[in-house]
Amino acid sequence: MDDELVILGSGGGRHHIRTQYRATGGILFKFKENQAHIDPGPGAIVRINQYNEDPTKTNLFIVTHMHIDHFNDLCAIIEASREQLHDRNYNYFKKGTLITTEEVLDFVPKYHQNMLETIVLFKSGDTYNFEGTKIIGTKVIHSQIEGFGVIFKLDNYSIAFTSDTKVFEGFSEQISGVDILVLNLLRPDSITCRRHVCTDEVIPYLNKITPQLKGLLITHFGSYMDSSFSPTNYVPSQLAKLRDETNIKTIIAAEDGSKIKISNFL
Repeated sequence: MDDELVILGSGGGRHHIRTQYRATGGILFKFKENQAHIDPGPGAIVRINQYNEDPTKTNLFIVTHMHIDHFNDLCAIIEASREQLHDRNYNYFKKGTLITTEEVLDFVPKYHQNMLETIVLFKSGDTYNFEGTKIIGTKVIHSQIEGFGVIFKLDNYSIAFTSDTKVFEGFSEQISGVDILVLNLLRPDSITCRRHVCTDEVIPYLNKITPQLKGLLITHFGSYMDSSFSPTNYVPSQLAKLRDETNIKTIIAAEDGSKIKISNFL
């Protein structure tokens, strides 16, 4: 199986936007000869080139909500997905599908919307069939804006991306049956946040997922987790805690530029 995750940014939040201490370019998900770019935040177009990936292979764009660290480089990524924008008569070549919220779409110029084949306004509970792969919207509770997570149902496995959210009643149940979870884990240990999860509060919810996840990828680390002013890089200790306090077979922490085969989790 050649399906793969490429980490174009393991950081999230204002500090990493400003400093790029951890990059904020989102994730490439390569599956069934498709390439999805999920949440292309600031620097996405730089990182995709830095890590020797090909933006012209991207045919699916997913922006889960209208925060800068998730959608800033969307338009650049849309343009970069094609080698030629238009023919001699300035008829734009349409390519790709954008799945996002209505709030995000308000910030995408018609110029770039017209480059896309399909625009799907999405929310929790929605489903969309993309090239034979079922994509399901999951619930998030994050700020006062529209947002969603996504589950990809593939032939041999399923993978969920939480996006930014705090835990809530039903968090575990909506991920039941998923093989791999990509969890946005902003803060370490018990350092809580009203809009995100920390390690200690998410562990009980991970243990309630049935059947147990086969794989977990943690990413989207905030300044409390690892930054120029945090006392240490807490990512290794959180990885150890998750391995000790859950029964998930394979747990990996994202690093900028990581290229992780889906088969590693299965």
